[in-house]
Amino acid sequence: MTIQRRQFLTLTAAAAGLSLASPALAQGAASTLDRVKQSKRLRIGVTSAEPWFFKDPMSGTWSGVGISIGQQLATDLGVEMVPVETTWANCVAALQADQIDVMFVLDPTEERRKAIDFPQAPLFYYALGALVKQDAAIRTWADLDKAGLRVGVTLGTSVDRTVTETLKAASISRFSNNDEAIAAFAARRVDVVAQFHPALVVQYARLRLGKVVLPEPVTAVATSAGLRKEDNPAFRDWMSQKFAEYYQAGRPQAFFADYLKTKGIDASTVPGLVRERWS
Repeated sequence: MTIQRRQFLTLTAAAAGLSLASPALAQGAASTLDRVKQSKRLRIGVTSAEPWFFKDPMSGTWSGVGISIGQQLATDLGVEMVPVETTWANCVAALQADQIDVMFVLDPTEERRKAIDFPQAPLFYYALGALVKQDAAIRTWADLDKAGLRVGVTLGTSVDRTVTETLKAASISRFSNNDEAIAAFAARRVDVVAQFHPALVVQYARLRLGKVVLPEPVTAVATSAGLRKEDNPAFRDWMSQKFAEYYQAGRPQAFFADYLKTKGIDASTVPGLVRERWS
């Protein structure tokens, strides 16, 4: 099911109202870090969105960059990583309701900062890209902002927000996850799919349909992880320290390369997650 622009604005306003009505901080001196250590469980939000999260339809097991990061953090803490299924649109509420402890690859927008917290250090970087028809002459975002052009995005993501703010003439269709948006492109129900470039690389490798472009101006986006707001900042500070260590050591890029290898993609042939290495 797709959600059109007018419905989206109504839903966004309602969601913002609910978020602002929620308690600003989790009360009590104990932090999420204390509770994770005590329960021996780190609950991470997961949703269908390669290369971050992928659920094998046969075994039901999860893999992806987000899963690898979660496993590494859990190992560092000496606890078990527990995946909890959610959606990009619902993960903020899941954090507030204490259903999950962290949601990786969640961009720290101003609207989200009103409801949840984020580590200070970025997790890694990516750029907004577009999957377009093979013969499409797309160089800039202005080339996509045309009446009658159908653009697919994933509901509740920062991509959704950016595309909505940038493209005023194009028709925007919203889908519950990345896979549904790509399926709509394959079925020719949309002309373009906008997602961050790592996700599009994986989707293109699967479809071998169309081409991936980075419309200009290309902007590096620092992604992070969503956390509950708390009086005690121990968990946020610990996560920020770990993110800085991982990025400096190239761990997210290594996890990305490992995942791409399972899809038959050579990571050296595509832009990675380290902005300093982008040409």
